[in-house]
Amino acid sequence: MARPDARVLAARVEQLRAILARDADDATAWFGLGRALFELDRPEEAVEPLRRAIALDPDYTAAQRDLGRSLLESGAAREAADVLREALEIAQRTGDLQTGREVEVFLQRARQALGEERPVQKPARPARAAHIGPVDPEASAAARRIYKSGFEHFIAGRCDEAVALYERALEIDPGLAIAWNGLSLAQRQRGDLDAGIRAAQRLIELEPDDPLSHTNLSILYVKKGMIPEAEEERALAMQLQLRAQRGA
Repeated sequence: MARPDARVLAARVEQLRAILARDADDATAWFGLGRALFELDRPEEAVEPLRRAIALDPDYTAAQRDLGRSLLESGAAREAADVLREALEIAQRTGDLQTGREVEVFLQRARQALGEERPVQKPARPARAAHIGPVDPEASAAARRIYKSGFEHFIAGRCDEAVALYERALEIDPGLAIAWNGLSLAQRQRGDLDAGIRAAQRLIELEPDDPLSHTNLSILYVKKGMIPEAEEERALAMQLQLRAQRGA
């Protein structure tokens, strides 16, 4: 997963330790310290700060979640499962639905590590597209006309018709990125998340530097419950956006 630069994280750790030296009752600072240590791939060190955050604020669902993650990464799957079950109860009681969904993903991983649950099958990433040669200009124009018809169906809420037309356009011109984007959005709208993910992945094969493509895939991963993958795509989108801003 894409993370902030290690030097930035190390500086953040020192800043947070300085804050906590002045005020050891700051639950948010303890959480931030634990999170930064986790992102530095030091999950064993992250455990104690996260415990301190929870001791100060027992309903701190994000700290409960990250404590479970840190324990899991440290090899303490049984304790991680116990912490994550408690975190899920707190998230449900407090109405923190987003954190609750993330906790469910990590709880599932803890159960898998304990042999209590089979791994979830991830949607297969399509094979990397071979180089797509130029398409005849007339064929390309025809593919774009079909795409436009599909888009009209999509904005009218007729997603099944839109999908069929996008797929037809892509049969003619497999390199038509806008059609892969439309197909991904239409599949997401109709609830076929696996198909939407495959289309979004293909779009990224064609346009790897487009932040919106990574954002779209991140949204699909969230809906699928694949939170770490969603975080990775969101981070990539932010990096590409910053790069584009610097180059402007």
